[in-house]
Amino acid sequence: MLVQSILSAVLSVNIMGTCVAATTMPTLLRGTGPAIGDAMPAPLLATAVRERMPSFREVGVTYVVVFFNSSDAVSRQSLPVLDTLAQRFGKKLVIVAISDEPVSVVREFAATPEWAPKLGFVVAADPTRNSLQTVYGQGSWPTLPVAFVIRGGVVQWRGVPLDLDPIVSAVVTENWDIAAAQRAAEQQRLWDEQMSKVDALAKTARFDEALAALAGSCASAMPAQAALCTGRKFSLLISARRIPEALTVGAEIIRAPANEKQAAGIAWTIVNVIPGDADALAFALKAAQSSDRALKGRDPMVGAILARVLWLSGRRTEAVETARRALSLADSP
Repeated sequence: MLVQSILSAVLSVNIMGTCVAATTMPTLLRGTGPAIGDAMPAPLLATAVRERMPSFREVGVTYVVVFFNSSDAVSRQSLPVLDTLAQRFGKKLVIVAISDEPVSVVREFAATPEWAPKLGFVVAADPTRNSLQTVYGQGSWPTLPVAFVIRGGVVQWRGVPLDLDPIVSAVVTENWDIAAAQRAAEQQRLWDEQMSKVDALAKTARFDEALAALAGSCASAMPAQAALCTGRKFSLLISARRIPEALTVGAEIIRAPANEKQAAGIAWTIVNVIPGDADALAFALKAAQSSDRALKGRDPMVGAILARVLWLSGRRTEAVETARRALSLADSP
């Protein structure tokens, strides 16, 4: 549990709670599964514990297939998104959430008072992982949750379920540009490949080369990737122990963050890599407080990061209060 782990590290106490984890793109240990524009593999065989498994063949219907695990926090966070979409689009949209847990476990989960009202779609169990391996290939272990949007038997989009809302809305209303989606997916693939090379250089302490490679990639990056460049540069400079340069870049991030959590992210980097540097720690506190203010103190992960920075800064009472506030905000389902 991520929030629990952070708060335990902050306060050195056993804190009961559940996590709110960051969204990440699904990764695989083997097969990659169908790309955008490919036919969705079939058949998808699973035991439905809520409603019935569909045929996936109805004309004019958009299908969403999500592979999830009921014990995973990010998977659970995705379920209300699915329910909202199911309620909004009715018969135009069929959503199937498939877990590889035992049927009894999935059935019990779907019947719990806190989740039963939020599952207005097909929930199924596939303990043999038949459907998952139909999609990804034998022996594949994709990171869950992962979603596929399908229309006319063709994959329109694939990615993190938390990102489904605008994609599904466009597909259902027939405003989806699959060619543009394919181009975006290819751009993301190339970017990920480039960043893997940067990371490999950094792991061998070749920081000058890593920074040069990053600069080259960022010079031609699309807006979505370019927004991440400053944060990556900051992390590389911190790892290289080029603290003054890193803090200059960090100040740019605080002035114009890519998102409301980015400043807290650089604070987290500082306290994990160079917690003993007084100037950097003071900057980390400023950064964490900036994110906490931007989110009005309502984000548990940012609160947990701020609590750790406060603790390391010697402000123990504030750290404890902030940690308890973060824990109270963590989603309990």
